[in-house]
Amino acid sequence: MKISNRQLFWMIIMMEIGINLLITMTATIRSTKQDAWISYILAGIMALVITYIAARLSSRYPKQTLIEFSAAILGKWGGRLIVIPFILQWFWVMSLILRDEYLFIRLNVLYKTPDWIVIGTMIGVVLYTVYHGGLEAIGRVSELWGPILMIILALTFGLTFNNLNWPMLLPVYADTGPATIAGGALAPLSLLSEAVLLMMLFPFTDHPGKETRKALLLAVGFSSVILLFGVLWVLMTFGPAVGGRLQFPFFEMVKLVYLMEFIQNMDIFVMAVWLVCIFVKLSIHMFITSYGVAQWIGKTRSWKKLIWVVAPVTFILTMLVIKLNPPAGLLLKGVWVRYVLPINMIAIPVFLLAVSSFRHKRR
Repeated sequence: MKISNRQLFWMIIMMEIGINLLITMTATIRSTKQDAWISYILAGIMALVITYIAARLSSRYPKQTLIEFSAAILGKWGGRLIVIPFILQWFWVMSLILRDEYLFIRLNVLYKTPDWIVIGTMIGVVLYTVYHGGLEAIGRVSELWGPILMIILALTFGLTFNNLNWPMLLPVYADTGPATIAGGALAPLSLLSEAVLLMMLFPFTDHPGKETRKALLLAVGFSSVILLFGVLWVLMTFGPAVGGRLQFPFFEMVKLVYLMEFIQNMDIFVMAVWLVCIFVKLSIHMFITSYGVAQWIGKTRSWKKLIWVVAPVTFILTMLVIKLNPPAGLLLKGVWVRYVLPINMIAIPVFLLAVSSFRHKRR
């Protein structure tokens, strides 16, 4: 299975933009008000640094995944122990994505459709794609739909330009401060930093190396710019008071497109592309979870068989999350920002890179 650097670029963009446009804006706007755009700039810069560290680490072991080079750096048992948080994270991410997808579809389209049908259908499509096409199929879907996503977003920003109220961004910095802005940056940073899963995708590129690192950094940087425009548009359309109360503010903004009495209902196109983004992100996580668990137990060639275990476990976890129905803010800040971001996305990659560099100097 091989993908090109261009396909990896579009895969990261589809993975980053789709979910970020929907679920992180509300929390950030609620805490930083009209200065939320400053938090997004800070989050983008920090995400580039985190991505660079992960890419630098993978460049030292270009033909090995995270599971393999962790064992090479820390030994067999040390390597296995340190990747357990990543495996748990991948399962957790899939269940949260499916829960958000179900809530979004139920609120906007299928009001009375049972949750197990929505969740089961998406898992079935993802399972079929990963089992029969693997990473190559995901790369091709991303390469096809990525430019379409950019065109639709460009049209969205252009058609909503007349609704913008620039004074909504004032006053700048006066009502917040550095601590509040930094705290507001954690939510988008925690999702932008998911690009660290490149440590599982790096060896599958045609020529892993400098060009791969460049493609990854460009993808994260470009995603950060798009998200920055998204939060600016939401702030200038609804203002911080209303924008901080809406569950899906960007989607609500798209509903306001009304031009010359015949260009409207743009939300249908945004919904379609958003579902493709969700499909790509779920497929990537389904692949790396199955492949990573197979490598962790020492049966890499049987990774396809493990899909039949990963998919049902994901379904059960998702139904459990839907039944318990914890607040989205609690999951984002209480779990994702507090534990996953500092441990999985910062501490472990930095620790592995430091140990690898130390051993390399000694050698």
